[in-house]
Amino acid sequence: MDLISRVRDGVSDLRLYWRQPRPGEYVPYREVVMLSVGWMAMLMAIQWTIGFGVGNQFTGMTLKMNNTELLVMGYVCTAIGYITTPLNAYIIDNLRSTDGKYRVYIKLAIPSMVLTLISLWLPYEQVRDAGRYGRYFMILMLFLIGQIQGYVQGWVNTGVTNMVHVMTPNTQERTKIMAITSIIYSMGYTINNVYMPLMVDVLSENGDKYNMRYYRGAYTPVALLMPVVLLAYFGTKERLVLPKSRITKMSFSNSMRAVAGNKIFWIKCADGWNDFLEGAKGNVWEWMVYRAHIMKSTTYGLLNTISYNANFWGMLFSPWFIKKFGKRKIKIFKNVAQIFLIASYFLFYKTSFAAIGLFIVYTIDRFVDTGNVIDSAIESDMRDNQQYLIGERIDGAFGFIQSYAGGVIGAVTGLFLPWVYRKKGFDGNDYSVLDVYKDYDESKPLSEQTLNPGCVLYSLMDTLLKISIVGAAIDVLPWFAYDISETGQKSMIRVIRIRTLIEDRNSDKREESTYIEGCEAIIRAKKYDGADFVDAKDRTALNLARSMPNGTPEEKAARSEAIKQAKDAREKAREHNEEVEISRFVMHEIRRFETEFGQKQYELCKTIADYGINGFHEHYEEILALAKALPHSSIKEEKMWRKQEIKNAKQIKSSRHLYAQLYAENGCNYDPDEMQRAYDMPDDTREKSKARRKAMKTASQHKNSYVSYASPYLSALRTLELHEGYQNLDSLTADYDDVIAARQARHDAERAEAELLAAERKRDKEAYEARKKMNKQSKENRK
Repeated sequence: MDLISRVRDGVSDLRLYWRQPRPGEYVPYREVVMLSVGWMAMLMAIQWTIGFGVGNQFTGMTLKMNNTELLVMGYVCTAIGYITTPLNAYIIDNLRSTDGKYRVYIKLAIPSMVLTLISLWLPYEQVRDAGRYGRYFMILMLFLIGQIQGYVQGWVNTGVTNMVHVMTPNTQERTKIMAITSIIYSMGYTINNVYMPLMVDVLSENGDKYNMRYYRGAYTPVALLMPVVLLAYFGTKERLVLPKSRITKMSFSNSMRAVAGNKIFWIKCADGWNDFLEGAKGNVWEWMVYRAHIMKSTTYGLLNTISYNANFWGMLFSPWFIKKFGKRKIKIFKNVAQIFLIASYFLFYKTSFAAIGLFIVYTIDRFVDTGNVIDSAIESDMRDNQQYLIGERIDGAFGFIQSYAGGVIGAVTGLFLPWVYRKKGFDGNDYSVLDVYKDYDESKPLSEQTLNPGCVLYSLMDTLLKISIVGAAIDVLPWFAYDISETGQKSMIRVIRIRTLIEDRNSDKREESTYIEGCEAIIRAKKYDGADFVDAKDRTALNLARSMPNGTPEEKAARSEAIKQAKDAREKAREHNEEVEISRFVMHEIRRFETEFGQKQYELCKTIADYGINGFHEHYEEILALAKALPHSSIKEEKMWRKQEIKNAKQIKSSRHLYAQLYAENGCNYDPDEMQRAYDMPDDTREKSKARRKAMKTASQHKNSYVSYASPYLSALRTLELHEGYQNLDSLTADYDDVIAARQARHDAERAEAELLAAERKRDKEAYEARKKMNKQSKENRK
């Protein structure tokens, strides 16, 4: 009955908050479901890509490209990535679209689908066999369509997967959304895990899936699911905590410098770049199915699906795990567990228990590996941390550095596994050395098959598993340096809200929710300022409650109530300690200009501002000397701010040259409303649309030129605004009660209107049912 009650409450909660968020949260369930379904469709639709990795099932095993060709083409693709990655990073960090930072890319779903279908149905084998140079024309064809299709598909993937980072600034809500979306979109993996092996048996002979008939027949239907991805575009909204009045543009070099100093970023990179070792075991189960034939392809698909669903439970409990243990402990535990799981392969994979053993180990591994939720949460915290430290939201530059550095590392490590393969007897040309049986016939049992005397599969897998164990052990190390706690992330977000409130206080673009959240961050910080921590781990009351007698119904009820109260008291103590810790963090930010460093920083920024927009560039040497004279501090934030001020001061040198080029005659008189006026221009005719595009392009050029020139000046003004705001917090929160009352009145009016519409719909439905009943009765009477 308790389970039924919980389910009923869950359904009621889903209906109540389907279109409006829960109190204290930002995202209604409708948006979460829309994103999840679109994400699931995307994961199914993007299964098809053209890659050039060693051992690639399509280009290598099906179209017979050898390891040398695959390596060369892989390096070519890496080189192209070096060109496109900075462009992508610049676009992400600087594109200003009414569709948002990431939603705009989801609109590419339909072009992505068309390109995928083209890449599936091009006549690769016919071109390869056409003549002497046919093989090279085939490789050229694969390369061109693969690059175009992969680039567009990558943008769709970027848009969908990053929406979860910008839907809410609340880390606990974000983790919950990640868990829900992971559970739903993982159904796409589940379906694929059943569908793909099933299609092998349907479309191939003797379980041989390395043929074009299989790829075209299996991947074309799922590619047609791409339009469903648009649900993630039409059904979601971005909610980044950013000042609406800020005129900003992150230069490429500034973004690079900022990201290069982010410790959390390098921890994530170190974990990922080591995958060439830990991931060496990646093909074990598939090779055992398609090379050692330990089970039918359909059986493999079924077991793999059941095994993969263990990931569902890991993702389901991830928010609780994160809240209870924190991301750092989870990552360390996960990587330590991987060592023992990989080592366990040696116990069974050469025996008759290989099928069940692989199933069990993969199931445990997938339960432990909650990367879809944990890694996404860490990614979000990393970006929030960057915004807190430098005041700018950076997204694309992370991918740029990771791709560039990762590309160099990958170019070297990519040679490692082919070298291992070659040392163990597999040169990438003759795939028959991986077959355990010679001329395998699926109609005969394994005991009647002829063993392949030249098989190197088991020897190769022994080596690969040992390499994976070493990789898993190395993967543990970086996570000991991870230092963002759940409370620390909440603290950073509250500081960001207060900064946004101050920066937008005089702007007509200020959002009601941003104002309320900023005020509440200030009010809570003041409330707990100076409060002491309490003992939240004391279990005395809870142990006493559990020791109470429970022989009679009355005693059981009294014991249950005492346990509940003891747990509530511990939870309240935990919440109190969390608020005290957050308060100390926030009040340190509010009082930052009372320290020696803060006072010197204020003097530096005031000096820049006093020279004015048309004069600061003339005092480069003086301002740089003041920036370098800022006190050295052991505090992480002050270290970062000192670097930022020196960087801004050095940038004044380029501002001097830009002023001479752009504003020497009339001075700098940038109009911040020019872009909005251009955007509001009519476009109902061809001529008007052309004029609007031209005006927007001109306005964008003016803005970019202004920000490039005035960046050090604007940064100084923002610091002065913070100083002024922190001195006048009471005036900032003066309208809080009025804004809350106005919002409540609006919500009450909206609720009353919704109830009225619901009552009207109910009456309409009752009238319809009554007419339907009368018509039915009338027909019966006529009979």
